[in-house]
Amino acid sequence: MRLFIAIDLPEDWKEKLAQLQSSIEWLGRGISWARSEGMHLTLKFLGEVPEEKVGEIAAGLERACRGTAPFEMRMKGTGCFPNSKRPRVYWAGLNGGETLLALQKRVEDEMERLGFPREERDFTPHLTIARIKDPMGKERMTKALLDYELETDSIQVREVLLMQSILKPTGAEYRPQSRIELKA
Repeated sequence: MRLFIAIDLPEDWKEKLAQLQSSIEWLGRGISWARSEGMHLTLKFLGEVPEEKVGEIAAGLERACRGTAPFEMRMKGTGCFPNSKRPRVYWAGLNGGETLLALQKRVEDEMERLGFPREERDFTPHLTIARIKDPMGKERMTKALLDYELETDSIQVREVLLMQSILKPTGAEYRPQSRIELKA
């Protein structure tokens, strides 16, 4: 099973992301756009995992979430990785404050304890909206992305999900394997 740990997004956020994509995608080609209906904030990608480890992972995730109360998160701003001169990824920014950063660190620590390698890069809360392959019109699209005013009201994050990713020719399909409710 291909697994990851994530926070799901409300439908109105997914609609805003779809609007952003459609407003700039006509400016060029060679970009692989993420399907907005499947977007989520990935806290930790686990990769291929034997099915019999799902219970152990869910228990570890529950330990990592213990003591974390529901918290506010909002979407604000856009950007590029590694930078706007050589963009490889377009993203939408997320702000969940110190609570989100501390939660992700505890998830990372707990999954490392279970044998999953630690992510080498620092966690930057974001939503990948496109991967850039061999773009035509990259400069125009990048400028339009960076000029786009993206901001939402805050939502209350109340749960963390252990998700299965099923790769299909039409795109990935996601299925929750476990839901961990956040409570103080």
